[in-house]
Amino acid sequence: MFLVLLLNPSIEKLFIDYIHSVLGSEIEELMYIKPGEIVLRNNRHCNLFEHEHVIYWHNFLINVFNSKYTLKSYALILPCSSIKPYRMSPVHRMVDKYLGAYGIQDMVQVYILSEPMILVPRELDIYYPFANYDYPPKELDHEHRNKFVNILSIVLEKLKNHKYILAFLPKHHKGILNDALKKCGYCANIEFFDYGKRVFRQTKYVIEHLNNVIRKDFDAKTKMIN
Repeated sequence: MFLVLLLNPSIEKLFIDYIHSVLGSEIEELMYIKPGEIVLRNNRHCNLFEHEHVIYWHNFLINVFNSKYTLKSYALILPCSSIKPYRMSPVHRMVDKYLGAYGIQDMVQVYILSEPMILVPRELDIYYPFANYDYPPKELDHEHRNKFVNILSIVLEKLKNHKYILAFLPKHHKGILNDALKKCGYCANIEFFDYGKRVFRQTKYVIEHLNNVIRKDFDAKTKMIN
């Protein structure tokens, strides 16, 4: 296992090493920003898709990120939230609750679909800039929606190491993900579940479904061995 970790550095380590390399001494100041303290706000004068630090992240996704570093066969895509870090929002907390109840939290990679961050592995949500921005989805204009879709279509190609991907999203983010899938030639096999009006009840159903997929795979492997 130790050898595997050496050959496959964690997403956290990859990100920290990368951000140190591009920001240099500037990183020291950013380290003092507390998770949940909003310092980056989208506005008409500065769309966060164009912010230097956000562009660094886009470059990381395109040039460094690969799902193989997660060492997880299953993935769950959730929407971003106004509450930062994401994990503190009610839906994310409920997802964590049910993943833990089924004992599959270490088998499932959680990603956040976000404007302007595109796709964020949830273990990074306590770090700047993911824990420190505000971008209401209603402020996403046509130009930056296209940018979102274009970058996401590239990132989706990198999710092939996940055996099964489930997306639990509201209509807005579902449309973006669908457009990105179309652009990359449906390069990832993703099963969609809608938020719906009763999101908390639906959350339980979604994680139950994910658990059933994992257990079914486990049972199939067991039968092959026996």
